This record gives sequence, structure tokens and C-alpha cells, in this order.
Amino acid sequence: MSLFSKKAAVLFPVVTCALLMLPLLFGFIDTLLPAFGYFPIASKHQFSLSVWQQLFSYPSLWQSVLLTLFTGWAAALLSLISALWLIMHCYQSRWWQFLEKTLAPFLAIPHAAMAIALLFLLAPSGWLMRLVSPWLTDFNYPPLWQTTQDAWGLSLILALWVKELPFMLLVLMSACSQLPVKRSLALGQSFAYSSQQVWQDILFPQLIKRIRLPFFTVLAFSLTVVDVAQIIGPSKPVTLALLVWQRFSDSNIDLRLVGAAGSLLLLAVVVLSVLLSLGLEKLYLTRQLNKAMQGVRKSASSGKLARGLLVTLVLSLVLSLLVILIWSITWRWRFPDVLPAQWSLHYWQQAGSYLLSPLFNSLGIAFSSAAISLILVVGCLEYQLKQANTSRWWSVMMYLPLLLPQVVFLFGVQVQLFKYRLDGSLITVIWAHIIFVLPYVYLSLVGSYRAFDKRYIQAAVSLSHSYWRSFMAVKLPMLTRPLGLAFAIGFAVSIAQYLPTLFVGAGRVSTLTTEAVALASGGDRRVTAVMVIWQTLLPLLVYSAAIAWPKWRYRHFQGMHS
Repeated sequence: MSLFSKKAAVLFPVVTCALLMLPLLFGFIDTLLPAFGYFPIASKHQFSLSVWQQLFSYPSLWQSVLLTLFTGWAAALLSLISALWLIMHCYQSRWWQFLEKTLAPFLAIPHAAMAIALLFLLAPSGWLMRLVSPWLTDFNYPPLWQTTQDAWGLSLILALWVKELPFMLLVLMSACSQLPVKRSLALGQSFAYSSQQVWQDILFPQLIKRIRLPFFTVLAFSLTVVDVAQIIGPSKPVTLALLVWQRFSDSNIDLRLVGAAGSLLLLAVVVLSVLLSLGLEKLYLTRQLNKAMQGVRKSASSGKLARGLLVTLVLSLVLSLLVILIWSITWRWRFPDVLPAQWSLHYWQQAGSYLLSPLFNSLGIAFSSAAISLILVVGCLEYQLKQANTSRWWSVMMYLPLLLPQVVFLFGVQVQLFKYRLDGSLITVIWAHIIFVLPYVYLSLVGSYRAFDKRYIQAAVSLSHSYWRSFMAVKLPMLTRPLGLAFAIGFAVSIAQYLPTLFVGAGRVSTLTTEAVALASGGDRRVTAVMVIWQTLLPLLVYSAAIAWPKWRYRHFQGMHS
């Protein structure tokens, strides 16, 4: 039983595969060929290794590679370990309820907005330094310290960790719902094992297996991120992804070919990192199995440190957003004043001169890409009702655009669009966003959709004799909350897209994210703050609507409040 006929249902997976796989395939090919000197658009028709020679002759290339590995792995491992630690100490406590309520707003904040907020907070002239100056530090001027954009990339690691930790927590909370956690804890404690030891020896190995692909996504993103590295990452040398982007941004065609070769090197870094993580996972599981077999009992440690970490994380996020709000209504704020000497709404009143075009573009692109992705995902999931053993293939396909570095195939996509004069249009930018929005919409909806009790729809069909009517009157209303949250996630992902907008938009389609990143590199902080507030506010409003609408719409239906 399915919503569509068999012929109509096939259309959804076909369109979805085409939207996701064709750009990856042709984009990769059109990046691979220029990396070996073949680029007909620039009248280069002979294959050559000179491009790779230019790449390897770059003075700080290997420093960039090492910096990329260090920052990417550190951010990903910190996110995973701290998320596991918090889950272990907060499970089934009031802190667990706190996590469930606070994760969604933090997930809605775009990466670039969070990086800019942390930059305003941690910079030598940032708010934290102002709070302790001059009474504690004797600084009347910003110190010549590298608290951000440091050579080791510590500020970049911090920004990625703060942003990726809520995602890892959400993934782990979902994985916990699939395991008999309470029974495992009760059984372990009956054998005199502490609850923490049960988590570490029994539950963590099972959780790590279940979150393997999400962790790969976090690792790949941390290794290949461009906008966050451009805002708060090291400048000399830069990360490999930022180095590649700088080559692609150059007007010199030869340097763009070097960028193509660099993107393939970045792909190799990601692939090797994923393989290394698989090896580390195997070592970890073997070690934990041997440790569990020894049967050694250990006393439980205090969870105060974990709860302190959680409070610190939330406070840092709140302070970062607060300082952005203060900057947006500032007229004069000299160091080391804790608060502005003069307040003004001038930059909000003048926002129409610089905000309207990016705002409307962001809204149009985000709503369109999220809505199209949601329709395609629902169609694909309905198609899967007729199929068997398709979940693994679909999961791999959906994760592929998230695992591949964006610079590897977006340059090739840009080349193809340029050939047919399709670059720089709003429609092609929407299409580019769908490549990344659709996987997140699918992954956020698939669990709830498959868990839907078929007996409801069977009873409705027996009464109405129409699957379509039953689908619209029963299934969709009962899935309103997960559908709304999937749309909100897709909307937030679209708002955060930076490279797809620049590559496919050819610099002619401005969004809140592209403008915020450009302003963060040296623009007026007050204008930047207004842009970042709108960039953060839009996803938060959509998230809030997705949560509030089902409660209001079905407020008289007690069974639909969950």
C-alpha cells in the first residue's frame, strides 16, 4: 500500500538520485580534468602534471595539510568525546530534559554566525577582554595577542566544537532511544557495576557503531570548512580548504587549476581520515571488549564537571549572541569600556540599504530548497514502503554529499553551468542548496516516518477507500511535528550555505551568509552584527514555528500533543 502508483512512485527516487548524484559525478569530473591541465574553457587541451608541481611547490602547503588534520580531528574528537561524556552523566535526569529543550535553538544557529559571535567575544578587543580591563589586566588598549585566528587553529577548533557538539548530542540521544539503556543500566548495577562503567563498557561501543556516519560527517566538515576558517581560523598558514578556496577565487586561470589539484588533495585527506577513523573504531571496540571481559569494578566519578561543562557551553553561546545584539545597537564603544558609551538604532534604521536583497534572497532560496526537499523525501519514503532492503543504499547516497568536500565538485558544477550560461541565477542556486539540504531533511525525517504505525492508515483506508484521502487526513496530521522539524532543519541548512552560493551564484546572488562572512573579514562590526542577527533569527523563527504550530493546531486533540 502506498500513496502513489508504482510508475509515479519511481519518479521520486529517480529525481532525487539525479539531483544528488549527477552534480557529484559531473562536478568531480570537471574538477579532476583541470587538475591535470585539461581545461578547454581556458584553451588548455593537453594533459600535464605541471599543475601538481605548482601545488607542491607552494611554500606552506604541508603546514596547511598538518593544520587541517590537527584542527579537523581535534574538533571532531572533542565533539564526540564530550557528547558521550555529557550523555553518560545527564541521562534520565533533569539535565537530560534541559538538553532536549535547548538543542534545537543551538542547531538553528548557522556556523558562520556562531564563528562571528565567538570572534566578537574572544578577540583581543572582544567582550571578555573588556570585562576584565583595565581593573584586572591594566590594559587600556587591546593587547597584541592572538586569541583568535591563532597559528595553531585553537580558536577554529573551539568554534567547530561549540557548533558541532549539539549535533552530536542530538544524534546520540536518537541512538539511545534505539537501545535498551535502562535495562542495561539496571542489569549492570545488579552485578555491582557503576552506571558509568556500564556506559563505558557496554553502551558506548553500541552507540559508536550507530553514529558512525554522523561522525564521519562532522569529521569531513571540520576538515573542509571554509567560512568558519575564513572568519576565525589561522591566517598564516591557512587551512587546506581555505587555501584551495583562495586559489579558486583568483582571477588567474592557472591558479584555479592549482585549486582543482588542491581540492583533490583535500579529498584524499578526507578519505584517509575516514579510513583512519574506521581503524581507530575497531581498536577501540577491541580494547573495550577486553576491558569488559576482565570484570573489574570501578567506582563512579562525580558528574559535576560534566554539568559544569554543559552550563559553560550554554553560557558561552548566550554571551556570544548577546554581544552581537549589543554591537547592533551601538554608536560608540571604545576599549576597554564594558558597555557602549553611546547607543543607537541607526544601523537598524539604515538596514534597508544593505539588508533587503540578501534577506529576500536567503528567504526565497531557503524556503524553496527546504520545501522541494521535503516533498521529494516524502515521495521517496512512500516509494520505500513498497521496497525491501533499501535503507542502507539510501543512507549511503544521502550521506555522500555531506562526506565529500564541497570544493571538490562545486568548481566542476560551476564550470558546467558556465558552459550553458546558467550560473548566477536564483534557480541554479536553489538547486545547489538542495544538494545539501535534501540529505539533512531525509536523515531527520526517515526515523519518524518509518516508525509510523501502519494500522492507522489501514483503518483510514478501510473507511475512506482512498489512500490519498487517508494520507492527507490521517498520516500527514499525525506526522506534522517531524515534518515541520525536518523542514526547519532544511531551512537552517540552506541559510548556512556559503560555498554553493558563491560558486553557483557567481558572486551575483548575495545572501545573509555570504554578506556576513565578507563583513567579518574587515567590515563595520555594527553592520556585521545586524546581518548576523537576521542570519540567526530566521532559522530560530522557523524552528519555533515548527514546534509551536502542531501544539496550537491540535491543542484539542490530546493524543497528538507528543
